[in-house]
Amino acid sequence: MDYYYSETLMIDKYPGIHLLQDHIGTNYGVPWDDFGYIITFKVYYVRDIDKIKIGNIKMLSKANENTSLYFKEHGEEIELKIININGALSENKLVSIGEDINYYKKINTLFQPEKIDALLESLCDAGYFLRNQGEYSEWSGYSGSLMRGSSSAAILKKGYQIALGRYNPKTKFELNIESLGDSFDPISFKFNMNRKVGKSNICLIIGKNGVGKTHILKRISEVITGVTDGEEHPPYFHKLIVIAHSPFEDFYTENEIFNKLTVKYSREGSLANKKSLKRKRLHVNEYSYIGFRNQDGIFDPEYPVLKSVESIIKILSYDEENDWWNDKTRFQLLKETLSISIEFDSISILDNGGDEICINEETKINSIKENINLKKGLIFKKHGATIPLSSGQKIYTYMIPAIISELEEESLLILDEPELYLHPELEVGLINMLKNILDETKSFSIIATHSSILTREVERDAVTILRKIEGNTKVFRSSVETYGESIDVIVSEVFDDEYVSKPYQKEIDKYFIRDSSSISEIKGYIGNDALAYALSKSDDDKMSFEDE
Repeated sequence: MDYYYSETLMIDKYPGIHLLQDHIGTNYGVPWDDFGYIITFKVYYVRDIDKIKIGNIKMLSKANENTSLYFKEHGEEIELKIININGALSENKLVSIGEDINYYKKINTLFQPEKIDALLESLCDAGYFLRNQGEYSEWSGYSGSLMRGSSSAAILKKGYQIALGRYNPKTKFELNIESLGDSFDPISFKFNMNRKVGKSNICLIIGKNGVGKTHILKRISEVITGVTDGEEHPPYFHKLIVIAHSPFEDFYTENEIFNKLTVKYSREGSLANKKSLKRKRLHVNEYSYIGFRNQDGIFDPEYPVLKSVESIIKILSYDEENDWWNDKTRFQLLKETLSISIEFDSISILDNGGDEICINEETKINSIKENINLKKGLIFKKHGATIPLSSGQKIYTYMIPAIISELEEESLLILDEPELYLHPELEVGLINMLKNILDETKSFSIIATHSSILTREVERDAVTILRKIEGNTKVFRSSVETYGESIDVIVSEVFDDEYVSKPYQKEIDKYFIRDSSSISEIKGYIGNDALAYALSKSDDDKMSFEDE
């Protein structure tokens, strides 16, 4: 097979693999500057019948900060803007890695097994040349650009095996977070997909306000994205998605994470921090924030509405580009998931003229997306009539499209108190929808919650209870199996309900202080727990209980 560096999309008459800088065919005038290194390329496969975009790679040159200059110097120009680079590809001078895991999945779909090794060898793939990592790590740009963040670490470990069809994800592992500060116990999140029932791809953090749940979640985001070093975090998640719909949350937005990475990795002369946020997200895509703060970090109650429409556009655009190899489209996953809690048969959006556009798997969104009104949100219909949504269902329609538009396989979803705005039935719907998404994408979740209903759906070893003791946050496990346990037991055991003074107990105390002598006088006004409390407070010598 022949390999080319091309500066045009007019490549159809040259069968083989073509590397094009990422700005070719877009409105961007220059290639992406990845913290001082210009190493991002689109990979196209040209064959007799068509040309297919396999995905994006980062290819680092040992000698040049701009890999295209290496190709121009060592390749052979066969016509204007097309350079044959067969003789320039050497693992001693170049190393590459896919920008996402789908790159390797498409290779597995497109090529026979005997040709995959030759392809990845020619492209100097880091996973194929894993034995060379010690040498590559000494190259300028390897750590701060090519292998920046846990996403690249995940792809390095899995990509080659995925391309060959040999990869099996871990089904039991721990995520250990130790660097939380002197006042925090280390935390171990235990995921276990080997249980016969109650497979735990969800872990919970439970604790009173002020114990540091948000601090822990933000620390996880710093570790997973590579903002902070020094923690072990198998299984090297491909992406981190943070979902928080409280008006008081302060989790990192994508721009804030990018700015932290800029401080860590940027070199003098890099243009990376001057790029638009939209373009940053194309290439620094291992993190996504879903909530009420807009791209400038400002609280905007209308932003989730706009985001939901943008998410639909992204989902359908992805499906248009990838329908040739995916068994299930992301739009199908969206409908399947939302249908668990909302009864609908169609989703519509409005164009700028106010006309309704019904969305389905056949919609060619790329041809109409410039005329879509982003501010009007999604419209759900049943038998042609618009469905009025509760506040909780609206949160679903904000959250689920955004998650599915951003999700990659083996991602980690962090949710902060997702039960806000939800009544108990919708909490059940939430856990069902999350499990559907996680199962479909082999992903995992950590949830900070005060919900006994969510806790009932998670096994004991996956529930982390935080308590503040003498100013320090301590970690505990439940002494009872929480999966499938009664709500009363969970509330008492996990949420320390038995140690909290309740208003009804104070009222009963006042009743006894007033010299009332018979519990029978209040029996008809109180429930079983209150009755048991009243009995525990009664004085047998002074009071009688008259059975009526």
